[in-house]
Amino acid sequence: MLRKLILAPVVSLALLAGPVSAQQKPAPAGPAPASPAAAAPSKQDMENAVKYLQVMIAGLQSDKVEQPIKSTLIGCIYGNSLRSISTSMDKVIADNADKISRDNADQVLSAMAAVCGYRPTQTAAPAATTSKQPQGR
Repeated sequence: MLRKLILAPVVSLALLAGPVSAQQKPAPAGPAPASPAAAAPSKQDMENAVKYLQVMIAGLQSDKVEQPIKSTLIGCIYGNSLRSISTSMDKVIADNADKISRDNADQVLSAMAAVCGYRPTQTAAPAATTSKQPQGR
């Protein structure tokens, strides 16, 4: 299901959204008001959440996904609700509909890793060599 995961293009798109935990608002003190719209997600929201969870589980089980990405995904699901992850994913996909398709598991997993806060490490560029100019007259 998951071919080699290529993160760079999709991660750069999702960086604009920021990690899920950074998008959460602090919980208000006291009981939350009962809002029927907030309490019951739509059928489409539920289907998307199931798809995202399936992609996350497949990514965690895949030997083609790097361990740092898996750690980020585990931390994300541990520290955030599936609803907040799904909402963030929906926003990233809506903002990048021409680049991310819900039907492409690799793209969804890449976007999810970025939404969850994964930042690929970049290899350091070789230090510029300084050539010593002969000092003369």
